[in-house]
Amino acid sequence: MGILYAATMSVVNTLILMAQIALACLGGVLALVVTGTPFSVSAAVGFISIFAIAIMDGIILNFYIRQLWNEGYAVVDSIIMGSDRRLRATMMTDLVDALGLVPAALSTRIGARTQRPLAIVVIGGALSIMILTRVLQPTLIYLCRKQLGLSDEGERLEAPSFDEEQPRDWHESSIQSADCRLFFDAAI
Repeated sequence: MGILYAATMSVVNTLILMAQIALACLGGVLALVVTGTPFSVSAAVGFISIFAIAIMDGIILNFYIRQLWNEGYAVVDSIIMGSDRRLRATMMTDLVDALGLVPAALSTRIGARTQRPLAIVVIGGALSIMILTRVLQPTLIYLCRKQLGLSDEGERLEAPSFDEEQPRDWHESSIQSADCRLFFDAAI
């Protein structure tokens, strides 16, 4: 928690990011229960993995929302724009984590008994992170800002309309490596 606080420099943002871990655990436990897989050391390692995935996704979204807010957008506009613009990056990491372990979860060969619980936990956790944190984190950010009285002061920029075509400025973020923009340049 201390390292996370050092990265965010805010107790509120640290607690918002820590809330992601509960959702990751929910998905991992649910996946174990649905598949009938017992908890094991391998499953525990899977839980550690999904903790890191949840925190990484939360940091990507939280920092970008804060960046937009610091640039002058209103809190609600920053949350909506940040969630929209970082959806692809966070969804890609979650899908890669989940789909990459499907062969290990379905394997019946040698070593499958030790790999299967880890894979099941990571798949369940990654899918729950992908779905549930898209709702929880922006909501928590908004509620904490509102509760703490961090309102918009002074003149704020208007958010661009979602109907208009957004300019493709690939250098808009300080988290470009996590956004994998180089791969999309070649595809588009």
